[in-house]
Order: sequence, then C-alpha cells, then structure tokens
Amino acid sequence: MNLFQAALLVIPTMILNLVIATVPAYFLWNWIVPSLFSLPNIGFFQMLGLIVLVKCIFNEGYFKINTAE
Repeated sequence: MNLFQAALLVIPTMILNLVIATVPAYFLWNWIVPSLFSLPNIGFFQMLGLIVLVKCIFNEGYFKINTAE
C-alpha cells in the first residue's frame, strides 16, 4: 500500500471518527449545560470546533506523528 492509498483510507476514517465523537457531545451539551450554567445551546459545527480545539490543546495536536522506528 503506497502513501496515497493509505491517505485515502486514513483521512475519511479520521473525519468519520470526529463526527461520531461530536454527536454525543453535541446532544449532552444541549441537554445539560443550558440548565446547569445558563449557557446557550450550540450548533453541531460549534461543537465540532470545540472538540478539535480541546483535542489540539490537550492531545498535543490533532495529527500526531509517530517518530519511533
């Protein structure tokens, strides 16, 4: 498998995983946070951006490169 074929497999998988992680967080936020903290409901893409931001901050970047050989 060359690099192009690997990218065709990995990139859609990463996008799918991100969307799958966003949906439960989106529903939980809109169910719990407005009633507890009086914060507004947020949209799907706002939650997607929030997840990417948190992942970048706490996971040292979304795309992690394994340098071990």
